[in-house]
Amino acid sequence: MESRFQPCIPLPLDRETLNDIVSKSKDWALMHGAGMRSKTNFSSDSLVFAPFALLPSVFPKREFERAVELQPIINELMFNVAHDHNFLTENLKNTIEVDDFTRRLFQLYEIMLKEGFTQVYFKRRNCF
Repeated sequence: MESRFQPCIPLPLDRETLNDIVSKSKDWALMHGAGMRSKTNFSSDSLVFAPFALLPSVFPKREFERAVELQPIINELMFNVAHDHNFLTENLKNTIEVDDFTRRLFQLYEIMLKEGFTQVYFKRRNCF
C-alpha cells in the first residue's frame, strides 16, 4: 500500500548520498548540542549522539498549519501551569511518590522556588 504523503527526499537513497547525509547530520548534531555522555562507557573526553531522526516525517500541510495556529495557546497554557505551584503540587503528588525522575525534577523546582528564580527571559522549545 502506497502512502498518500511523499517524503521530501526521494527514497531509497544511494549509499554515497546516505553516507553524506549521515556525516553532515552528525556534524550538525554536535554543533547544536545533541551530544551526551555514554551511560555504559563514560568518558569526560567523548560524546555519543542523542537519538534523532535522520529524515523528517511526512506530515499533512493543513494539520501543520492548525498546529501552528494552536501553538500560542499551548505556550500560554504551559507557562501558566509551570508557574502555578499549587496546581503542580496537587497534580504531581502521586507521580512523585512512584517516579524517581519526576520526584527529582520537582525537588529542583521547589529549591528554585525557595531560592528565587534569577532567569528573567527564556526560550522554550516543544518537541512533540
